[in-house]
Amino acid sequence: MKQLFNSFLVLVLSVVLVSSCKKEASQNIITIPSATTLAFKSSVNSVTLTEEVAASKVVTFSFNAPDYGVKVVPTYILQFDVPADTSGTNPWGNAVDVKLSGDSLHKAFLGSELNTILAAQLLLPTGVNSTIVVRLKTDINQQGTGAPTTVKSLYSVVKMTVNPYRSYVEYPALIVKGGNSWKTPTTRTNGYLLASSKFNTKYEGYLNLPNADGWGGDAFQLVSTTDAKVYGWGTSATTLSLNGGGLWLTPAPNYMKVNVDLSAMTIAYTPVRFYISGDDNGWSTTSTPMVYNSTTGVWIASNVTLTAGRTFQFTSNGNYDISYKLDKANKALVFAGAPTWPKDDVVENIPVAKTGVFTVTLDMSGGEGNYTYSVK
Repeated sequence: MKQLFNSFLVLVLSVVLVSSCKKEASQNIITIPSATTLAFKSSVNSVTLTEEVAASKVVTFSFNAPDYGVKVVPTYILQFDVPADTSGTNPWGNAVDVKLSGDSLHKAFLGSELNTILAAQLLLPTGVNSTIVVRLKTDINQQGTGAPTTVKSLYSVVKMTVNPYRSYVEYPALIVKGGNSWKTPTTRTNGYLLASSKFNTKYEGYLNLPNADGWGGDAFQLVSTTDAKVYGWGTSATTLSLNGGGLWLTPAPNYMKVNVDLSAMTIAYTPVRFYISGDDNGWSTTSTPMVYNSTTGVWIASNVTLTAGRTFQFTSNGNYDISYKLDKANKALVFAGAPTWPKDDVVENIPVAKTGVFTVTLDMSGGEGNYTYSVK
């Protein structure tokens, strides 16, 4: 009888143990939820952006926490893109990613934030309606370690109509920090920066070197607005190094086009003098010079005769190698010279709206992406 009871007890314990193992196993099986359960949505389907709403919340994206059946560590990313980029060999390859913090299930955007994504990063035309798609990408990481898992990403997409505006965008920049006797502003200031309009490692801007020390050149360093890293002299006048000494530029005083590539750790300088070239002067690259005002940081040409229906562009140094036209999509002033020579379906000459005698200004102080002009 005792042996029979012991056998029965072993059987019961075995059943309980197997049941417990099955239960534990079932609790560790990830179940992929349906994308519809996320209920991903935007607070508005259409938004027109202006300077007046730059500091206001214009759209909020929200969704439900996905239920994978087990405890997981989720990460959420909002991806902004145009419909044409969502298929093909590299779908969503040019999307702008915005990572959400922690386990937040919503993200609100100010007008200025959304406008930067649309106009500066997606390069949508300004002042007109465009269609975009916003995709919620959900991934899960291993509990405790945070390491990626092999579980496929979960996606949900919404479509919106947007109308961005043309504005001054604070692109990532390298700030000029003057050395020796050259005193420069301690905060971001136009005229003392190089900008990266494509949000990559390449920066461009125009600097007026004052020759503060009277030695034929000026020394300075470049400070990144992204990570506060300081770049200075490398192994030569055209190379950079982290925390290097002053970049020594000659000849000075001089107005320079400056290009930096942080991937290659190089810097290049080109002395520049601007001109107006167009239909009204037979496209001469020397007959209509502009004068630089070192106080305002603006190039000016006075008493310029222009005719309605004709066009012009800004050239320099007696040729078209450094020249500027309008981007056809957003009408921004963009580089149109060597060696890229953008095609006519991308850039266009600046149109003249009415006939008269004008003052034409060219302001390159904002760095790449924020070059402007006026005809008054």
